[in-house]
Amino acid sequence: MHGEEGTIRRKDIEDLAIKTLDSNIFDLTDNLGKKNIQKSLEILNELLYLKEPMQKILITLYNHFKKLYIVKLSEKYKKDLASAMNLKPNQTFLLNKYKVQAKYFTEKEIRNILDEMIKLDTNYKNGLIDVNVGVEAILCNYCS
Repeated sequence: MHGEEGTIRRKDIEDLAIKTLDSNIFDLTDNLGKKNIQKSLEILNELLYLKEPMQKILITLYNHFKKLYIVKLSEKYKKDLASAMNLKPNQTFLLNKYKVQAKYFTEKEIRNILDEMIKLDTNYKNGLIDVNVGVEAILCNYCS
């Protein structure tokens, strides 16, 4: 497959490549931060279409928001972010991505999202709510 005039663009590669769960979570969170709930839900549905278990998506989302919370706290208390996040030297490129995403949210918003995810996990395990409905509700509540 060739791009226009025989050149391959980044978009051509992105269209053909299969994204990892973590990369999709970054995209979902970016769109959530930009208050684009429709795109966030599209990414969530894509993950489900690719047979990712919703429980795994919830855990990955939780861990992602936990990292954003660490960014907020390390900025607040002037701590070294790389050591706070226990990143390996080859992972430090992630710092800027997390910092950019953390700016979309207040510390309180991130804390509330984390609390909602913990509550959802408990209620799901006790049979009180469907995990799919719960995750969608958390995303929609944030954007409303």
